[in-house]
Amino acid sequence: MLILREQIHRERQGIMRSTDEFATAQKRLLQDALTDPLTQLPNRRNGLDFLASELVFAQSSGAPLACLMLDIDHFKAVNDTLGHSKGDLVLQAFADTVRHSVRETDVLARWGGEEFVLLLCDTPAEEAAALLGRVRQAVQAMRVPLPQGGEPIAITVSIGLACHVQSGTLAHTLERADKALYAAKAQGRNRVV
Repeated sequence: MLILREQIHRERQGIMRSTDEFATAQKRLLQDALTDPLTQLPNRRNGLDFLASELVFAQSSGAPLACLMLDIDHFKAVNDTLGHSKGDLVLQAFADTVRHSVRETDVLARWGGEEFVLLLCDTPAEEAAALLGRVRQAVQAMRVPLPQGGEPIAITVSIGLACHVQSGTLAHTLERADKALYAAKAQGRNRVV
């Protein structure tokens, strides 16, 4: 009986250990599925989910919601002339700069390549534009040092701003922000439209 009891105890401990390991692995997998590995920002899927939930809240509460598309100007030139590893440094520095230039309640997500989406919840257009002006200036002032020395990399950002309208859909809001982004690029880049 004592041997059986001890064996059951060991098996129970093994099951508990396996359960803890499974929970940890599941949490890590979920984190990996929702996070961009380079910038450690929410990825596009996670950003879309968050935008969809915030859109529902904005529609039901009437709270303003600003959706922004940010694109690093001339990023292809950085990759083409300095290489993708330097481009990765620029993306990481850009993500850190923007993250530290916005409020804790704002959500920055990597959309793909050098494009990012920023959601400003409960933020009217005028307040969003002022905040984005500061973000644009912070990006313009940043310098990304190169690991082997040399001239630090300077970049700028174009930003398209769309405020959610009560009758608008998720796709409509994103489309308006994207059109505003392309207008910013067409007007000379390094600006908010």
